[in-house]
Amino acid sequence: MDFAQARIVEQGNSLHVTHGDDSRLYVEFTNEAIHQTFLSEEAGRPIFKDVPHVRIHFPGDRTKQIFRPVKFQDDYQGPADPVRFPRQWAAFQAQAEQIQDGTPIEQWGPLTKSQAMELKSMHIHTVEQLAGIADNNLTWMGSRELREKAIAWLKQADDGKHAMHLQGELEKRDAVIEDLQRQMKEMASLVHAGAEAKAKK
Repeated sequence: MDFAQARIVEQGNSLHVTHGDDSRLYVEFTNEAIHQTFLSEEAGRPIFKDVPHVRIHFPGDRTKQIFRPVKFQDDYQGPADPVRFPRQWAAFQAQAEQIQDGTPIEQWGPLTKSQAMELKSMHIHTVEQLAGIADNNLTWMGSRELREKAIAWLKQADDGKHAMHLQGELEKRDAVIEDLQRQMKEMASLVHAGAEAKAKK
């Protein structure tokens, strides 16, 4: 199993290379202490060097993962790792927690805390990753139903996003109308006060 395959897509007059959907992967960069044989022999003591590595887990698959030194140059297999996974690389460089995009699995209502912990042990950290698990990785009891729930929840959230946007626009419109009505009342009050003052003269 490897990364999503690269495709060349024509957009207008230019060509763009896309790499499928890697967003479902759990990607983590780490520094690994690598023994430097030549330098150790030369110094007469063990010498180690921190070498950046990348670990890529396929959500739901307990057996397959990629762990290798970070690829810094583009090659026939695809772009350099920092280019392909820029957010995780930036977090690694900043020594921050490398969080995946999406809704954290422990924040998803239908799951108990223990279910969330179990999913995280399978490198499923977000609802989006759960929804994107391939059929052949749905190997535990109730996994298919859970994936379908995640897909339905994401669809409902997406539909709700449009409804919330519409509601926000309506609330803005109502606020504008209310402000205009207030201004008209103030103007009417001023006109009335002016007419009364004129009448008294």
